[in-house]
Amino acid sequence: MRLKMVGVAVSALCIIAVSAFAADITGTWVAEMAAPKGGPGGGPGGGGPMKFTFNLKAEDSSLSGTVVGPTGNENEIIEGKIDGDKVSFAVKVVNPMGNEMKINYKGTASGDEMKLTFSMEGGMGGPGGGGMPPIEMVAKRQK
Repeated sequence: MRLKMVGVAVSALCIIAVSAFAADITGTWVAEMAAPKGGPGGGPGGGGPMKFTFNLKAEDSSLSGTVVGPTGNENEIIEGKIDGDKVSFAVKVVNPMGNEMKINYKGTASGDEMKLTFSMEGGMGGPGGGGMPPIEMVAKRQK
C-alpha cells in the first residue's frame, strides 16, 4: 500500500514538472519574411517584407489567439496545442478568389524566439496548397 502511494505521488510530481516546463508563449510575437514573387508587398520581383503578428494565449496544453497576416486580416487560431517547447496551431483563411484555405503552423519556442514552419491546405491548389513547400519563419516576442 505504501509503495503504491509513493508511486502515485511520484507520478503527480512528474505531471506537475512537465507542466512547469511547457513553453510560456502567451503574448505578442512578430515574424517578417521576404514576400514570394508577386506576393503581398513583393510586387513582380518579390522582396518587400511580409509581417505576421501572432497574439497568443497559452493555457495548460491549449493555445488560442489570433494571427494577423501580411494583408492585415486577423484570423482566429484553431487546433492550438503546446507540448513542452513544441507548438502547433492552424488558421482558416479565405483567399482573394474566395477559396478557403487552412494554414498549419508547427514549431518550437525558446525564450523570446519561436521557430515556425507553415504549410497550406486547400485553396486554389487543392490539398497541398498549390504545390507550395512549407515555409520557415522566426517570430520574436514583443515586449
